[in-house]
Amino acid sequence: MTRSVEDRQPLDLRLLPAACLSWAAAFAAISSSASVSLGLGLTLALVACALGLALWLLPQAAASRMWPVALQALLCTAVCCAVALSAAGDQRRWEETGWNQAVDSGVPIQVQLRVTADPAPLAPADSELDWGSETAGHRAAAEVLQAELPGSPAAQQIEAPVVLIDRSGQAGDLQAGQRYSGLVTLGETEGADRATAVAAPFGDEAFTRLPEDRCSRLTAAFSRLRTGTAEAAQVAVEPADQLLPGVILGDRSRQSQELTESMRVAGLSHMTVVSGTHCALVMGALLGMLRLLRAPRWTVPPALLLGLALFVLLVQPAPSVMRAAVMGSIGAVAVFAGRGRASSALLCATVVLLLIWDPWYAAEPAFQLSVAATAGIVCAGQRLQEVFSSRLPRAVSGPLALAVSAQLLVTPVLLPIAEGVTLYSVPANILAAPLLPLATVPGTVAAVLSTAAPAISTALLWLAGFPAAGIAAIGSAASSLPQALAPWPEGWLGLTLAACYTGAALLGCRLLVLGRPPGPRQLSVLVAAAGMLTAVVLPASALRPASVDQDWRFALCDVDQGDMLVVRTAETAAVVVDAGEHPELAQRCLSVLNVETVEVLMITHEHLDHYGGAGGIFEAAAVHQVLYSGSADFDAAQALEELTVPLEDVPVRRAQPGDQGTHGNAWTVRWSVWSAPSHYPGANDNSLVTLFELSTPQTPAGAVGSANNPLRLLGFGDLEEEVASMMLHAGSLPEHVDVLKVAHHGAANSGTAVLESLQPDAALIGVGAENTYGHPDPVILEALQRQGSAVYRTDQHGTVTFSLQPGRLQAERVERISW
Repeated sequence: MTRSVEDRQPLDLRLLPAACLSWAAAFAAISSSASVSLGLGLTLALVACALGLALWLLPQAAASRMWPVALQALLCTAVCCAVALSAAGDQRRWEETGWNQAVDSGVPIQVQLRVTADPAPLAPADSELDWGSETAGHRAAAEVLQAELPGSPAAQQIEAPVVLIDRSGQAGDLQAGQRYSGLVTLGETEGADRATAVAAPFGDEAFTRLPEDRCSRLTAAFSRLRTGTAEAAQVAVEPADQLLPGVILGDRSRQSQELTESMRVAGLSHMTVVSGTHCALVMGALLGMLRLLRAPRWTVPPALLLGLALFVLLVQPAPSVMRAAVMGSIGAVAVFAGRGRASSALLCATVVLLLIWDPWYAAEPAFQLSVAATAGIVCAGQRLQEVFSSRLPRAVSGPLALAVSAQLLVTPVLLPIAEGVTLYSVPANILAAPLLPLATVPGTVAAVLSTAAPAISTALLWLAGFPAAGIAAIGSAASSLPQALAPWPEGWLGLTLAACYTGAALLGCRLLVLGRPPGPRQLSVLVAAAGMLTAVVLPASALRPASVDQDWRFALCDVDQGDMLVVRTAETAAVVVDAGEHPELAQRCLSVLNVETVEVLMITHEHLDHYGGAGGIFEAAAVHQVLYSGSADFDAAQALEELTVPLEDVPVRRAQPGDQGTHGNAWTVRWSVWSAPSHYPGANDNSLVTLFELSTPQTPAGAVGSANNPLRLLGFGDLEEEVASMMLHAGSLPEHVDVLKVAHHGAANSGTAVLESLQPDAALIGVGAENTYGHPDPVILEALQRQGSAVYRTDQHGTVTFSLQPGRLQAERVERISW
C-alpha cells in the first residue's frame, strides 16, 4: 500500500514549545502562592507586550526575517501568562476569603459543599496509619461552595476542591451532585495537589442534605442510571460482575483488591477508568449509527458533541473525565478526518487549552499518561503500523502498533506510579484492546436503558460480561507471569535510566517518522538503552530458577512492608504466620519454597500488612485451618471474605492462650500460643504471640535442635513495648529463645526490654525497602548488636531460609522477591 503525500509530510510541531512551556508554567504556578503566580503572570504579560512592540517597531526587512522566531516567542509568552493568571485567580480567591488560613488553623468550620464523585470505600488502614478504625470509611471528591470562616460575619463563597475522608461511615451515604452542610475539620495537602484540603466530619456531626438545585436534579437522574447499571451488572459471569461498572462507568468500588491489583500489574487498569479511549469509542459508535441512519452531514458534529456531553454526565463530570472527553474527542476527530499530520498540532493545542482552563492538570498522573500515550501514537503509530503490516496480518498489526506506540512514551510516566515496569503490558493490551469496545459500547447503551428498559439493559450487560471476563482473565494471567512488575531502581540511578530510556524512545520515534535506519551512533544509543532496560527488568534471579536449600526448616519471606514467616512441617507442608499485604508476593514465596500445604495459617492481628496477602496463600497451597488474634471486633473470616479469599470449608477460629499443635514426621514442629488478647485498645497489643519448637532426631542430644533442646522461635506480631514488658515481668514469655521475629518491623515502639531479656541468637525483621516509616529503628538495631544477635532483614537480604546444622543455624538468601 502506498502512502499519500500528506502522510509523508513531517509532524507539525510548531505548537510544541508553547505546550511544553505552558506545562512548566502551570506546574510552577500551582506549586506557588497566589502572589508568586500573579507576579509570574504579570511579568510574562509585560514581556509579551514588549515583544509585540519590538516586532512592530522593527524595520520591515528585519521584521520579516525575525517573524517566525518572534511569533513563536510571543505565543509561548502569552500562553504561559494565561496559565499563570488562571492559577492565580483561584489561589487569590482562596487567600482573600481566608480559606487557606482556615485550613492551616485546623479549627472546625461550618461548610456547604457539593459532592462531585461517588464516595469510594477506603482500603483498610495500614498499621502505621491509625485513624481509630481499620476497615470502615469512605473517600469522596467534593467542592466547598460556602464556608463560615473565623472572623467573617457571613458565609464566604469559596469554590475550593477538597477530599472528604470519613471513617465513621457517614460519607458512604453521600450522593454525587448533591449539596450538604456540616461541621468539618481541615488538613493540609501538598502544594501541587488539586484538592486544597482534606476534610473530615467533626466528631459525631452528620452532614445535612440541602434542597436540590438544578445541578443536583440533573446529576441525580444520571446517578440513578449508574446505580441501576452497577446492580444489573451482577448478572454477568464472574469476575465481569466486578469489572463491568469500571469498564463502563469508571466505578471500581465493586472490584476486589485481588482483581484491582492484577489489572494494575498487567498494565490494564486504564480500562477501568474513564479515559480518552472510552470517549473515542462512544463517539465512534455514535458516528457509525449516524452513518447507518444516513443523517445529514451538518447534524453529525452537534450530535457527537451532545452524545459526548451526555456520556460525561453519565460517568460524572470530574476533572479527569473532562480531560478524557477533550483528549478522546480530539483523537477521534483526527482519526475520522484522516489528517495524520494535523494530529500533532491538535495534541499540542489541546494541552495548551486544557492547562489554561485548569492548570492543576499539570501535576496529575492521568493527564501526563494521556498526553504521553497520545504523543507516542502520533509520533510512531502510523509508521509502526506500516512496518508491522508488511510482516503481520492487518488484524494483528493495527492493535500491535497502537499498543507499542502508546507504550513508548508512557513508561517513564508510569515508573513512579506503578513502582516498576509493567513488563507484559504491551501483549496484555494487544489481547484486551479488541474486547474493550465489545464491553464498553453495549454496556453504555445498557446504562442509558437501565431505568427505562431494565430487561433489555440486563440482557446487554449479560452479553457485555463475556468480553469483560476476557479482559479480567488476561489481566490475571499477565500479572501472574514472572517479573510482571519488574522493579525499577530508585534515586538518581532510576532517574538517569528513565532519562536514557526517554531519549532513546524519542530517537526511535524520530527514525520511524523519517522512515530511515539508524546510523552507527544512533544504533549504539538504542542498543545501550535496550541493554540497560533489559538489565533492570530481567535481573539474574529472573533468568534462573531460585535455588532453595533442601534442608530448610523455616523461612522469612520478603513481602515488602509486611510480615510472613514460614515454618516447615513436612517436605511440602508448613505453618505460615501472617501473609504480608500483597497476594502475589505471598504466593511467590510459597511457590519458591515449594509449599503445597499450609497446615495452619496464623494471622497475628487485623492490620492489612499481616493478612492482606492471604489470597496468595490460598492460591499457592491447600490451607487446612486459620488461627487468628486481634481486637474484639475483628472477625478474620469476614475480613478474608472481603478480600475474596476462597475460604469454603476451611475452619477459622480465634486463638486462645494454651492452644498448641504438633506436626512433622522426619522432624518435629511443636507450636504453642502464649498470648492472644482482644481487650487492648490498640490493635498491635492484641497480637498473637506464638512459640515454635523445632527438633530433628538426627541432631545429637543436648545440641540446639535436638529432642531435649529444640530450637525455639518466637513470633511477636506487632506487640508494642508496654504490653511486651508486662508479659516479661509476669513471666508470660520464655526465658530464652534462639530466634526472635522482632515485633512491629523493628519500630521504636516495640522496645528493647524483650530483646535484652531473651537475647536471641538471630533476629528476623520483615520490612520494606526504603519504607517511609524509618523501620527498623536504629535503637532496635543497636540493642540487637549489643546482644550479639545476627540480624536478617527482608529489605536487605530478601527471602531467607534457615536450616539446622550441627552446632549452628545456617542462613541462605533465596531471592529478592519484592525488590
